[in-house]
Amino acid sequence: MKKLIAICCIVVILLSTGCGANYMSSLYSKDDKIASDTNSFTLDEKEQSIDGQAYNGKLKFEGMDTIWKYNAEDDMEIELSYLLSVKEGKAKLVLINPVGELETIVKNEDNSIQEDMETIKVSLKKGENRIKLVAADKAKFELKLNISEGELNNIGFDR
Repeated sequence: MKKLIAICCIVVILLSTGCGANYMSSLYSKDDKIASDTNSFTLDEKEQSIDGQAYNGKLKFEGMDTIWKYNAEDDMEIELSYLLSVKEGKAKLVLINPVGELETIVKNEDNSIQEDMETIKVSLKKGENRIKLVAADKAKFELKLNISEGELNNIGFDR
């Protein structure tokens, strides 16, 4: 009888601690996972489009997904414009160079409303460069991204 009670207590503890951990949100701070070639996410709401080299989206998203790729023939610098307005949770855009080093382009949290596009210069290394969208805490946000080079992708499986 004591073994049964002990087993029940262990099961209850494991269930209660396991349910509190959210794997998709935990990816937000794991640079090694973000730098990998994999994508892992939960996409609850989406309204998105790509028009040429411009991405527009309103999403409810957790995890990480590759939104842009470019295979640079040499080291170079490009301009990109972005708007990342976060209503709930937190979200960021991260540039990953060919050797897996990360550079945060922008990150915002709860109620960080961005009204206007911001333009920055980004240094690319020779080889495949990627930008990933990373979000946590059931992030709800608007994202606009304009970039002159490379291939933009919708977030999710409908590429």
